[in-house]
Amino acid sequence: MNDSILKKIEKFGPAFLCLAVVVGIFLRLSFPQDIEYKGDEKYMFETAQQIETTGSWPLLGMTSGVGVKNPGMSEWVFVVLSKIAHAATPPDLARAVQLLNCLGLMLLAFFSLCVLPETQSAPWRWATALAAVNPFAVLFQRKIWANCVFPFFCVLFWISWHYRHKRTGAFFWGLWGACLGQIHMSGFFLAAGVFVWTAYRDRKIRWGAWGVGSLVGAIPLIPWFQYMATKPETGFQWIKLLWLIYPRYWFYWATDSFGWGLNYSLSLQKFFDFLRYPLIGNTGTYGVAILHVALITLAILILVSVKKNGGLKPNLRDTSENGLAIYSVLLAAGVLMTLSCVKIFRHYLIVTYPLEWVWLSRLSLRDPRWGRTYLAALWLAQLLITVSFLFYIHLTHGDPSGDYGIAYQFQTP
Repeated sequence: MNDSILKKIEKFGPAFLCLAVVVGIFLRLSFPQDIEYKGDEKYMFETAQQIETTGSWPLLGMTSGVGVKNPGMSEWVFVVLSKIAHAATPPDLARAVQLLNCLGLMLLAFFSLCVLPETQSAPWRWATALAAVNPFAVLFQRKIWANCVFPFFCVLFWISWHYRHKRTGAFFWGLWGACLGQIHMSGFFLAAGVFVWTAYRDRKIRWGAWGVGSLVGAIPLIPWFQYMATKPETGFQWIKLLWLIYPRYWFYWATDSFGWGLNYSLSLQKFFDFLRYPLIGNTGTYGVAILHVALITLAILILVSVKKNGGLKPNLRDTSENGLAIYSVLLAAGVLMTLSCVKIFRHYLIVTYPLEWVWLSRLSLRDPRWGRTYLAALWLAQLLITVSFLFYIHLTHGDPSGDYGIAYQFQTP
């Protein structure tokens, strides 16, 4: 790739950044009738409609995968979105979620381009571009699901954290951290991990303002605390200790950032069928398979490059803004979530937005010669895979045997 072009991409001028964001918005808003609509999505839509009609807001949300009810905010956010969007159908509510995430993407672009200092901004700009087109980012930002509203609020969280040395920034850092956990329990682990690592490495925080913000944000949690205090113990299941030796968090972190693993959404049979696309007539070109091979090749090249430019060992003494942010999520939040013995699912890592891609971009940019080339190739390959996946769902109507299910418009009333 021409070096002058790479320099322009690296600087991420306004024109290129606008292009990346526009592409990301288009991907999130495309095929609005092809959304996932299964048990959880149906529950969220019908609950939002019921609350909007009755005006009775629940103090607790639906039961989580670990057998505990979520805080009420996990449902309130959809009531607010439904009211704003005047949602009368599931695609209407999904469109509101998609638009919220488009706003989050634009806010992330503004933060990386206009707020962060030049010495820290390059990985965030690359992260913005990758987050715009990454298959999992697009997949998870089109759904009526509590986790799927995280990206917008996570960007607000990181902007507030960036200004943690000021009272207002510290206040909102605490406030958004408390709210993230009420949207989904994975938010508690993010907030705790960032708190622990930042307190460990940064001694200049406005802790008083942070504490006030956390307390204000925790007020809606009071009914949930009461529920947890009166909930009978079910006993510890020793089988849960197995999750301590299975590094799911970091496996998903790496594969999400590179765009591997859409078999999460498709059954294995459908995933192999997807690899055959695009088709010429009924003959597979295996273009998607080639793109996956390209992603694997790029991962190997980046790892080799990192080994040559400083090694793979993490620098835990890194007190730069990017170092603090990355290690607070990659290490602290990951360790806390793993030690909880909760079974970690891929969608739990939506809460890490956009740090997976900041980490990947920062690693790649260690190589002054090839790092930008690798990132540009990753961006293009992930874009093509995402476009292929959206068309595949549209053409095949989804996957009834996979996590995606049958796309909404093809379901029988």
